[in-house]
Amino acid sequence: MLTQTPTLLAMGFGLGLLHALDPDHVLAVANLNDARAGQRGSLAFSARWALGHGAALMGIGTLVLLAGLAVPTGLSAWAEYLVAFVLIGLGISALWTLWAGEAPLRLHRHGANGAHLHVAGLPAHHGRRALLVGLLHGTAGSASLLALAPLATAASPWIGMAYLLLFGAGVLIAMLAFGGLLGAGLQRLRYGVPSIANGLRAALALAAMALGIALLRGGI
Repeated sequence: MLTQTPTLLAMGFGLGLLHALDPDHVLAVANLNDARAGQRGSLAFSARWALGHGAALMGIGTLVLLAGLAVPTGLSAWAEYLVAFVLIGLGISALWTLWAGEAPLRLHRHGANGAHLHVAGLPAHHGRRALLVGLLHGTAGSASLLALAPLATAASPWIGMAYLLLFGAGVLIAMLAFGGLLGAGLQRLRYGVPSIANGLRAALALAAMALGIALLRGGI
């Protein structure tokens, strides 16, 4: 089994790369981003989502693989149910922003430690929403992912934890790549052809709502 460990760990990283691009993940991150954030802001939102996703998976994995506890029955199913509502809410929020107009950006200062921009009417650190949504997504996918982790535990449960850690690293890298491309693309379209940028944002919002409704109806 030890000779198979590198292959299993590499599989965990590769599956993480693929898992990050699941439709519900991509649509959630796309609709969490502020269109004016640009590439840098989009990377920050994507990183927060991926860190939340990884934290949930590592937390649940610690309880299962190291502490020997059982995941509460239905936890993943309830999380998936909440993910559906989150997707619908994010889509509605994005469409409302397009219709009502974007709130102005305000400068939020941290004393002598610097300052950053945030959307007026929202908490200065509203980027934490991405972290919370990531935590929810990580919990929703915990059942299927932890079913794979025991493959790497024959030698040691710590190998199972390493599997999950590399899985999370794959998720982070793939989501950063997606967020960077999305942010850069929307920023260029917003200043070059704003009508196309708004059309793309509306399409992403409608897709998120449609997927959320399909999840609620058990269609996926």
